[in-house]
Amino acid sequence: MWYFAWILGTLLACAFGIITALALEHIEDSQVQQDGK
Repeated sequence: MWYFAWILGTLLACAFGIITALALEHIEDSQVQQDGK
């Protein structure tokens, strides 16, 4: 069953990376919009 835990860990790490990238893009877009005003 170790492979099940390994797959879950890998998927969790990928999901965390994707969510972090989306959050960073959102923050950058918010800053650009505020600077433009």
